[in-house]
Amino acid sequence: MRKALIPFFFVLLFITFINCTNKILNNQDSDDNTINVFLIPHSHCDLGWVQTLEQYYSENVTVILDNVINTLIKDSSKKFNWAEIYYFETWWNEQSSFLQAQVRDLVNNGQLYFIGGGWAQNDEGATHYQAVINQMTLGHQFLLSEFGVVPEIGWQIDPFGPSTLTATLFSLMGFKYHVINRIDERIKYVYNDTPDIVGSGWMTTDRSFEFQWYPSHNNEDLSIFTHVLDHHYNSPYLIYPNASNPNQSLTTGFDFESDPIQNPPINQSNIYERAQIFVEIMQQRSQLYRHNNLLIPFGNDFRFQNASIEFENMDKLIEYINSNSSWGITIQYATLNEYFEKLESIEPSIQYPDIVGQDLFVYTMCLATDYQAFNTCANWWSGYYTSYPLLKQTARDSDSLLRVGEMLYSLSCFYSNGFDFDFNIGYYALSMHRNVSGILTHHDAITGTAKSYVRDNYFQMLNEAQTLTLDYNVPDFVGFLLSNKSLNVDYHSNGSVLLNSTEGDIIAISFTNSIGWDRIETISLQIPFVNIAVYDYQLNPIQSQIVQRFDKSNNWYLYFQVATPALGISTYFIVILSTNGELLDYSKNLPIPIQSTLSISNELLFNNNNDDDDEEITTIGNSNFNLNFKFDKSNNNLLTLNSYDDLFNNKFGISISQHLIEYTSLSDDAYKFRVQGLPIPLTPINPQFYLTIGPVVQIVTIIYNNNCSQSYLVYNDTISSNPFENNDNNNSRLIKNDQYFEIDNIVASGWDKEISMKFTTDINNQNIFYTNNGLEIMKRQWEIHWNDTFIWSEITGNFYPMINTGYMVDQVTNDQQLTILSKQTFGASSQTNGEFEVLLIRRSNYTQWSVHEPMNDTSNPSLRVLCIFGDPNFSNEIRTPHSILFENPLQPVYSVVPSSIPIDKYTDIYNTLFKPLQTSLPYNLHLLTFTKQWIDSPSIIMRLINIYEIGQSINFSKSINFNLGSGDNNNNNNNNNNGFLTHYNISQIIETTLSANSELSNPTNDLVITLEPLEIKTFLLTLSPKQ
Repeated sequence: MRKALIPFFFVLLFITFINCTNKILNNQDSDDNTINVFLIPHSHCDLGWVQTLEQYYSENVTVILDNVINTLIKDSSKKFNWAEIYYFETWWNEQSSFLQAQVRDLVNNGQLYFIGGGWAQNDEGATHYQAVINQMTLGHQFLLSEFGVVPEIGWQIDPFGPSTLTATLFSLMGFKYHVINRIDERIKYVYNDTPDIVGSGWMTTDRSFEFQWYPSHNNEDLSIFTHVLDHHYNSPYLIYPNASNPNQSLTTGFDFESDPIQNPPINQSNIYERAQIFVEIMQQRSQLYRHNNLLIPFGNDFRFQNASIEFENMDKLIEYINSNSSWGITIQYATLNEYFEKLESIEPSIQYPDIVGQDLFVYTMCLATDYQAFNTCANWWSGYYTSYPLLKQTARDSDSLLRVGEMLYSLSCFYSNGFDFDFNIGYYALSMHRNVSGILTHHDAITGTAKSYVRDNYFQMLNEAQTLTLDYNVPDFVGFLLSNKSLNVDYHSNGSVLLNSTEGDIIAISFTNSIGWDRIETISLQIPFVNIAVYDYQLNPIQSQIVQRFDKSNNWYLYFQVATPALGISTYFIVILSTNGELLDYSKNLPIPIQSTLSISNELLFNNNNDDDDEEITTIGNSNFNLNFKFDKSNNNLLTLNSYDDLFNNKFGISISQHLIEYTSLSDDAYKFRVQGLPIPLTPINPQFYLTIGPVVQIVTIIYNNNCSQSYLVYNDTISSNPFENNDNNNSRLIKNDQYFEIDNIVASGWDKEISMKFTTDINNQNIFYTNNGLEIMKRQWEIHWNDTFIWSEITGNFYPMINTGYMVDQVTNDQQLTILSKQTFGASSQTNGEFEVLLIRRSNYTQWSVHEPMNDTSNPSLRVLCIFGDPNFSNEIRTPHSILFENPLQPVYSVVPSSIPIDKYTDIYNTLFKPLQTSLPYNLHLLTFTKQWIDSPSIIMRLINIYEIGQSINFSKSINFNLGSGDNNNNNNNNNNGFLTHYNISQIIETTLSANSELSNPTNDLVITLEPLEIKTFLLTLSPKQ
């Protein structure tokens, strides 16, 4: 996405270059102290932004690749670096075999070099790590299969802030080097115009644009050498004063496809002047590094559509400058690896600074308009963590569905049940879904920062991918895996089968569990208003509850608990009873039903006559805790969470409240978060409050107005033990639905309004809070940055990305912790001691200058979070498994049981349970991936992760010895090769890098895997069906 330095946007910065000539000379690696310029030809090609993916490809990318490849073929001195593999593979598949052979030669001789190698340059502040792994694997597998190439350099030059997650994952992919760009510009540059920004430019003064990054505080062995682009990713440019208008600056540069006035073509009459300018730029930039080698990008957004113009003009400069030794500069076209290989060869080696366990959020751009208006860089890009939450939610839900499809396809391909089955259709649906998942990681997709019609295009892609998976993958594979005497071809993913059911119908619902743990959890299904009974997979009647949700268009929902085996499937039966609650004739052979409890929601009314001491308390709860609500007279008599009873530890009346608040925006857009001042409580308009009590779920519903509501849900545990394990197994029930309460936020925002949910407690967190990068927890400290005391900067500069987890803990007593789990990324903060805030939705009428549109989010999404409150030790022990389960719900498919087939006959024809693992995995071991990546290969990519961080849990923050031979987690080396899988043989295991493109071990028969806390390991398994 282009936001390059445009003169009238940027303040004239007097960047202080330290006179460090002597220090540089000490580190020179050539006798003549020559500055070696490695010119990196590249083109940054967004997978959608102000145009759609398809438009960019057809109108720009094909032109770039056609012209660049033609140039490289004709001239062996030319080189090019390419990053976005989605575009390259699309182009590659359209080429003739002759041209493909020529391109392979270009790769082999080092003219064409792949950097990063993922489907896209993924965003780092809103993207889930599983989606990042998927998109990088797609690109890396293509490069490996077509060229034998294994990328080793990261190229994340446009995402809006670098996360430790990306550096961690890239290290696990075998990357040695990493190039980043967008960090707070006050870190890069010294701002000493009036007024000074004290402390700015420490990378300049310390010459720290290169450092050794140790991104994970859980694995000190992981590191990656990181280079920060000192002046964005566009071709070299020089900013100089504007004599006629001191408030603006002028730019001249060498982007030969851009404005020819600012970037004049090189000719005989101007070559000396242009060479002087180029040399001056190189001399300035060389003072930022601890050696005399420069990495200089040559390109920009969608550049090299006219490759001849770019190369021909630069050829003249290179020849002219290289022939004049007095300038002390040599220039060469280079691939990125050549630069880093040069640094490796320097003797004596350079000492670089270390950055340990630290990310570089929040990104801030310093614009002239802001600097002139506020005397500082009040442009915090913390808004995109939340912008367009419905898109973020849809993408995360789509990835969860993709995971289900991957598991079902992999399990089906090696399952022997005697039935012929066409797996190809399901694979091609899965392939498209993978592609779309990779595209949505793009830093202008998941972030919500594209133009509105491009964003609509992303929604369309997501809808098409999910529809294919739901139509041609999930139901077919579930039917195949549950087949016994016949294949069930009547499964559907559409819940309309249930919604349209009538008296006497029996609906079989099969739930797929994509997680490697047995799970028991409460599910809800929208139903018609009828009498219902529910039976489990063994035809036992179970308890259920019918609730009318006044926050969801007054629709009726059925709640009951479902038990599913690890990575397995279980079928439940919904029986529509007669009006008097009885079974109809053809279902009489079922056990006596437990009729679903109909819970009538009671409206709660404020009594203005009550004194504060007499105010009635509304309570919902279970055996572990109660939530207590009171009407808040200071906030329009809004029914508000007031306190929490910890029944397990006999602590009552613990202070906690939560309500929606509203900011008024000040020139906000999808990127930046800038508000006018402190928020106010969201004003309710004709509010309504409802209480629902029942055996499965209890609900307090608070309706603020027509499009904003909050519902608190507390679940009861109706299944006492894990039916798939012995009760003495420690896997049995660590994780239960009654350990948290859920808040279902249905929100919409008016113009220039931004809505947050704010928790207020007595927790003394001392302005410290925690958010995660999707994998690891990051400690955050509320603080005033760069002495910027504008109220909006104090607020927005302290919001950080919460990928799925945020919490605050009492820093003094360590006796209380509030943990929030989400299914999508939000911005989160602790603005005041004892408070935790999650920014839910944003809308602004300000026209953003790069997309030329306001942030007009008119959606009304349901944004659910889980809340764990209480003892920090217990909270930290259960939060990560709960987060994984929350992000990956059970996936139902539906089938009508024909009235002509008795139910016992139906369960004889079709199995009601599929249990592919011998036993549930331990709760610190997560089966991250079980993917048959290739249609014609017997190999499965399996990734395992020890999900607990060092010190997170007394019981689980330890190494795991997992035996693939027996499926247990002890130290017994059981090489009987029966496998931890029930229906499959494992004949070979090879450990690989994270993207499975480089082997780390030889094929082995040693089936014991050891993982340290938060360690990920990747394996290729060769499977075959057990006969």
